Amino acid sequence: MRSETTINTRTSSFARLTQNQRRWLLLGMLGLLHLLLLEGIASGVGRTLLVGHIGLFILWQPFVRAEQRLSPLQLAVTAVVVAAAAYWAGNWAMIFWTMALAGIVGGKVFFYAGRGTKVFYLLVLSYLISVLLVVLVPQVLPGNFMPPGEFLFLAKYVLPALFLVMAFLPVEQEAEGEVEVVDFVYSAFIFLLLAVLVLGSIAAMLLLNRGYFESLVATIIAFGAILLLMAWAWNPRLGFAGFGVFFSRYMLSLGLPFERWLHELADNMQREEEPDRFLAQSLEGMTRLPWVNGCEWRASGSSGGSGRQEGQRSEFRHGLLTLAIFTQQPLSPALNWHFNLLAQLLGEFYEAKLRARELQQLSFVKAIHQTGARLTHDVKNLLQSLNALCLAAAGEGDTPSPEYQALLRRQLPVIAQRLQQTLDKLRRPELEGAQFVPAGQWWAGLQARYALAGVSFIPPRIEGGPMIPATLFNSAAENLIENALAKKQETPALQVRVEFDLDERIRLKVSDDGREIPPEVAQNLFRAPVASRVGLGIGLYQAARHAEFYGYELKVSANETGRVGFELGQLPEEE
Repeated sequence: MRSETTINTRTSSFARLTQNQRRWLLLGMLGLLHLLLLEGIASGVGRTLLVGHIGLFILWQPFVRAEQRLSPLQLAVTAVVVAAAAYWAGNWAMIFWTMALAGIVGGKVFFYAGRGTKVFYLLVLSYLISVLLVVLVPQVLPGNFMPPGEFLFLAKYVLPALFLVMAFLPVEQEAEGEVEVVDFVYSAFIFLLLAVLVLGSIAAMLLLNRGYFESLVATIIAFGAILLLMAWAWNPRLGFAGFGVFFSRYMLSLGLPFERWLHELADNMQREEEPDRFLAQSLEGMTRLPWVNGCEWRASGSSGGSGRQEGQRSEFRHGLLTLAIFTQQPLSPALNWHFNLLAQLLGEFYEAKLRARELQQLSFVKAIHQTGARLTHDVKNLLQSLNALCLAAAGEGDTPSPEYQALLRRQLPVIAQRLQQTLDKLRRPELEGAQFVPAGQWWAGLQARYALAGVSFIPPRIEGGPMIPATLFNSAAENLIENALAKKQETPALQVRVEFDLDERIRLKVSDDGREIPPEVAQNLFRAPVASRVGLGIGLYQAARHAEFYGYELKVSANETGRVGFELGQLPEEE
């Protein structure tokens, strides 16, 4: 166990060393390549230099991390490939190898933001292209096309001056543990560009019967003109679309696997309301992507999985969602970015489902609260009517007076009717407020309920009148009158006045000559629950919402000491 720990520590130290010295590894690799070109690939020394060059490349290469331990089989395959390359390597093999190195370096150079690092890799790319075109390609040309020896001398002994420039450049230290990124498209483009340049130069030599450097210059000029024409055709800026627009349309119409999964995700978002089932169904669709073996997720106390949980595990976290994706091969940087974006999108949708469920529960609570608040006020008003009857009964002797009997005949049917309406609200809340009665009948019932409360009613009597929503007017009138009577308990001389006007519009007014309502309370009285000496104003808030439903408005008509009034009025009809 201790020896294994020691090996792991040494491996980590070596990996950290190679990560910190990547610049010098690359310079050493280029130096061995240059010595190999000076010596020649056919000699034993040249093949030995090639093995050292490949070894430094294995330490520098950006595809496999240095701390990763290779299996015996992988080591054996690597050794066989290096031995075969050292035995069969020739001039054409070196040409293709140099083009591949130029492609790898060119695929990395665009990802560096620092000026020094970018200049360093551009110099490396320039050196590789110069060696390819000036040293390696002339070695495979027929004898009568060989360039003058001065050019080869300058290339072999002057180009190494670039090594000194690269060695003294202020290059930023590459971050430890930073993921190496090589753009495959850029690398392939540079490789193909060099291949066309090399083969085009050789073809121009044979067709035009010109020297190598003349043919190389002509090929570069022709190739540059073609690239310039293609760049202009990609985005011409002359009032018509270029090739870039057509290429974008083609890419957007391919129907990629990610696009199909996003369509399925949108369908699940519309179809499934339960957050956990939505998550499970969406991830089951993700397992049908060609790179994914299976998924595993945890979110807000629940968990699940789909597919086969085997292979390389990549974990993504976003909000409440923790998503693990199992793939056959490690994810490339591009796929890792795509899956991270998909995990963020899935996490946002999942949290939206949770919020929708919470809002639904809150709406249920709100409906229950509103119904309960209205029923509470109905029961409170019924209790007050019963208390008034009990108070009147306490003042009667053994033989009830005719006035008391008349009061019972008026009040008991009204109380029974109100109790029946309250029970109907409990059974069928949607029928609440559906009872319409003539205005005169309602006005007579209201006066009967408050006959002993010392309230002034104007006018004393109304005949017939239009049909009005009884539940709305009962709720509003009883709340306003009870609030005024509560003030009267503190000030016995307080006068409470109730007016019912049917001339132009239906209006009910309740006023008293008590103290004014505090401005901060009056401002939000019908908009939200407010704190007061006798409650929170829930009854008036509910009555105001109830009034809006029927086209009425409950408002403060006057608010000053000695004149405080409320009004329930019918809104004017819109023309």
